Amino acid sequence: MKKNRLISGLIAIVFTSCIQDIEKLTEYPYKIGDVYSENGTVGIVYKVSDDGAHGMIVSLNEFEGAWGDTIVVNTKDSINGVKNMEVIRKKADWQKKYPAFYWCDNKNKDGITGWYMPAKNELEEILKQRGKINEVLATIGAISMFGKNYWSSTEYGKYEAYHADFIGGDMKYYAMKINPKKVYVRAVKRF
Repeated sequence: MKKNRLISGLIAIVFTSCIQDIEKLTEYPYKIGDVYSENGTVGIVYKVSDDGAHGMIVSLNEFEGAWGDTIVVNTKDSINGVKNMEVIRKKADWQKKYPAFYWCDNKNKDGITGWYMPAKNELEEILKQRGKINEVLATIGAISMFGKNYWSSTEYGKYEAYHADFIGGDMKYYAMKINPKKVYVRAVKRF
């Protein structure tokens, strides 16, 4: 048990050390591929606006699991995942019934807010920048997004939700919402 804690601690130190080194190199104005780190929030910039003052980041970590229940919940917004998260949060027992949403929402703690599950179009933007994002993930020793499928918060129908295929590089709509394996989620946040 002590050995596992020691190894986990060493991994955390190495990972944190790499992030701190990159933090010194990335600051406003941000550009795509920068590691964003402000006020306890860390992610990779995948979209910028206002000459790099604002944009979007994707989380460094991920969750593998089910999208959620197979009822139509009307998370139809393909542009803004915040709206889809608001729909899910109104459902009874949403934390248990919608694990991918809960994982994203659970990043909002210790004074950090704004993380959510990306909508279809937001996920497409990440997909377009996947080469640059994965290059940075490799540099800092984080988990790659290549070769996987990622959930969007946008529902396709009763049994399916849109997801990004990081294997073929396109959006799909036939992933079963209750599929607990082989589909991942990463949270996004505006800055």
